[in-house]
Amino acid sequence: MLNTIKTILGNLNVHTLYVEDRDNISGHGNVTQTFVKLRSSMNHKFRIGPIKPISNKFTRIATLIEPLATSRLSILDYSSKSSISDMYKYKGDDKSDDDSLDSLSASYMLLNLNMRSLKAHFSKIRFL
Repeated sequence: MLNTIKTILGNLNVHTLYVEDRDNISGHGNVTQTFVKLRSSMNHKFRIGPIKPISNKFTRIATLIEPLATSRLSILDYSSKSSISDMYKYKGDDKSDDDSLDSLSASYMLLNLNMRSLKAHFSKIRFL
């Protein structure tokens, strides 16, 4: 799986990789360390930003309503059919399948919100 990620990072010429690491956002978490080791074995260099969500999951997922309603975001262009089924099952009760929606909403926010708005949803971002 890491070889696939390595290929994607190189082929898409990624400059910044945001990693959701709930263990430690200073760069010592397991997920972040995995990507730091991966980066060291690549010719393509990019910065890594470990993040930790601070807003609740429902609030983050609700940010998808406006772009989906105005057709600015076609969910099938960015995600799989499982996201669609998760969306119909989502109840906001922390019991339904919502991981793919949470990932999609985090991606959307990181790509589209300004820093002030991001501070309401994520911990301070320090790049490694």
